[in-house]
Amino acid sequence: MRLTLVFLAGLSAALRFSVPPVEGTEWVESRPFPLFSHEQCTGGKIDGNHFYIPKSPNLDRSGPGCNNGHLRAQRRYHNDYSSGVHQFGGAFTINSVSDTRIAIRQIVDEGRHQPYFTLWAGKWGKLYGVDGYQFFARHIANVGKAVRLNTVHDVEKGRISLYIDGKEIYRDTKAPRGSFYDKIGAYVTDKSPGGMNITWDYVQFWHK
Repeated sequence: MRLTLVFLAGLSAALRFSVPPVEGTEWVESRPFPLFSHEQCTGGKIDGNHFYIPKSPNLDRSGPGCNNGHLRAQRRYHNDYSSGVHQFGGAFTINSVSDTRIAIRQIVDEGRHQPYFTLWAGKWGKLYGVDGYQFFARHIANVGKAVRLNTVHDVEKGRISLYIDGKEIYRDTKAPRGSFYDKIGAYVTDKSPGGMNITWDYVQFWHK
């Protein structure tokens, strides 16, 4: 009986923190699951689904994505797309964070070799967008709290929507055409210090 109760409790927790798609049900789950590669730069480390960057970078610029010397612990999904409607879903938990703004989710414009959309997280559960100065919400991503995140990218219509815990909190309708791919983890530029430990779970991809 006890084993049954433990199993049911675990199943309930998994269902509670799963990340279903938003914007209806006409989504096709991407299969096979996209391959990915890791970028661990100037002290950034990845261990399974845990991503860590220290407060200050070291001098190690070896490895992919490390030429600029920025602190980075990111997973680059090889889900490149240039048409259609694409959705990313995942749950992140910030285990620790400094008082700066750290990029945790990016949609990268491959043609321009730079992120088009970036979600930044800071202290007190604050979330920011774009260049780190567009304030989205506070007390949403507090330390230790699992947060559901979905992004929807309609390439033809130039729309990118960000959902947090099932609620749309940001919409961009002027996204350029091009080829894109997804990144998660922790990243800062040379203009700001680091300091983050974040976990990503339940990552899924859909399209239609």
